[in-house]
Amino acid sequence: MGISNLLVAFNGSESSEGALRAAVHMQQKYGAHITGLLAHEGSRERFAQRSWVPENVREIIEKSVRADEDRIGAGFHRLIGDAPRDKVHWITLPGEPDRTVAQYACLYDITVVGRHVVNDVVDASLHPERIALNSGRPVLVVPPGFDRGTINRPAVLAWDGARAATRALNDAMLILETKQRVDVLSIGKNVRRPLKGIDVVTTLARHGIEAKRVRRQQSTRSVGEDILAYCDEVDAGLLVMGAFERSAFREELFGGTTKTILKRSRIPVLISH
Repeated sequence: MGISNLLVAFNGSESSEGALRAAVHMQQKYGAHITGLLAHEGSRERFAQRSWVPENVREIIEKSVRADEDRIGAGFHRLIGDAPRDKVHWITLPGEPDRTVAQYACLYDITVVGRHVVNDVVDASLHPERIALNSGRPVLVVPPGFDRGTINRPAVLAWDGARAATRALNDAMLILETKQRVDVLSIGKNVRRPLKGIDVVTTLARHGIEAKRVRRQQSTRSVGEDILAYCDEVDAGLLVMGAFERSAFREELFGGTTKTILKRSRIPVLISH
């Protein structure tokens, strides 16, 4: 069974366009269905239940919202290119974006989301880490300006043996099976010992994946920065990692590996929680 059902969160921003380019590349590679989802909450929803809003104002707001939805939908179909029409789907609906995308993500193999940027579309702004956290499904986070050729380069699996990394390994297996090389990277000493008779490289090898075990001492930088530095060193095209092994609240408040990598990575990052 391969990757057959892709969801891409698309709001018309530059970031979401990069996500769509990555999703189109995956659709072509796997022959998958691809669904674009625009979830937004805006003026129409805020004023719909307020009796004091004049009817003509409601009509103006409704017309404006529909025009935006049509414009964004047209942009999605333009970027899809020549993908088979029976495998292209488009959904637009009101709702809090992160929560709505997370609900839909539960029924898809992988959800592709552009990296969050501060100046993103307010009513449709997306936070990939929240989507992964709330859906329990893998999310591919794509940086702005994504070059589809880069994702074909070697992959790096950030590995500490803990629950989130294990989930990421298994969620990404179908993608990793297409890679010529996967580097299994551990930073520092906080790594679980391999079990007797099997380790992560053996697991990958049994899936036909050529894997290289890499251990690095933590530098004076953070773990996230060390992981990104290694990805640059080997010219990786994809990073796979578990998200929020510690509490999401702690990461949100104090920062952490997940936030550092999602904010600074120049390559797509597949995260699982």
